[in-house]
Amino acid sequence: MLTLKKTALAVLALGSSAVFAGSMGPVCSAVNVTIPCESTAWDFGAKALYMQPSVNSNPGIAGAREFSNNPNYNWGFQIEGSYHFNTGNDLNINWYHISKSDSRNFGAGPTRTLPFGMGSITPVTASSSVDPKWDMVNIEFGQHVDFGDNKSIRFHGGAEYAHLANSVSVYSTDTVAGSLFGNASMINSHTSYDPTYNGFGPRLGADMNYGFGNGLNIYANGATAMLAGTSASKTSMTVDSANMISTNTSRTVIVPEIDAKLGATYTYAMAQGDLTLDAGWMWVNYFNVHESLDGARNDFGLQGPFIGLKWLGNVA
Repeated sequence: MLTLKKTALAVLALGSSAVFAGSMGPVCSAVNVTIPCESTAWDFGAKALYMQPSVNSNPGIAGAREFSNNPNYNWGFQIEGSYHFNTGNDLNINWYHISKSDSRNFGAGPTRTLPFGMGSITPVTASSSVDPKWDMVNIEFGQHVDFGDNKSIRFHGGAEYAHLANSVSVYSTDTVAGSLFGNASMINSHTSYDPTYNGFGPRLGADMNYGFGNGLNIYANGATAMLAGTSASKTSMTVDSANMISTNTSRTVIVPEIDAKLGATYTYAMAQGDLTLDAGWMWVNYFNVHESLDGARNDFGLQGPFIGLKWLGNVA
């Protein structure tokens, strides 16, 4: 019995010394994960986009490769509207649009030797134009979740529709030598290449937000989609008004898409709702969406800054 008491006292002494020694350091408490209280609201917003396209503008057409190396930024827009309901749910519809042509002139180029001993062509002057077009329409169902007082994530899923195009047109005047064009010493040619894609599929994403208080927030948003649609192209070439090449292709392809945003918002509370200023940078890429003349599949991408306003009004 005496031995048992001595053992119990030793265990209690060791336990109390571990409690008061402080060797475990500070203990962190778990962050509460909550959803907002039930509310109903509408919001409407618009953004100005200033995006640089990243497309294959050199599909085997001489005089167009300069657009691939140094594409210009183009203006576009995004408009959106949301209905907020229940405990942090929302239904959002948004539309992105960019369409702007770019033209450039080129001087004399290097002589190109034609195959099969048909002679050579030397460009004298050339003018090229590209016209990238992008439309993306998303329908998203979202759930807002709060992680503590200043962090939140909006998880969303839905559907995406995309329309992509990049028309390339080249006019050139060339001197020729050889048998390809008979006795002609100079020719005028026009080459055009018009790829398009229309796709539809599911979309998933997350919008992560960190608030500093006083209406100032920063965010990182990301989403991905898997689109099924038709990739088509038209190609034509005329030389001195005579049709030399004319092709039409169409095939069904699966195209992965990713997009991301980094930005900041400032929200000003008004008597009739909240007005939010939003600015940041956006990246978009569609993989293997267009087929060039040599059979390779190429991406269609855009990136650049944006700025816009959104108004949110509560429904009584």
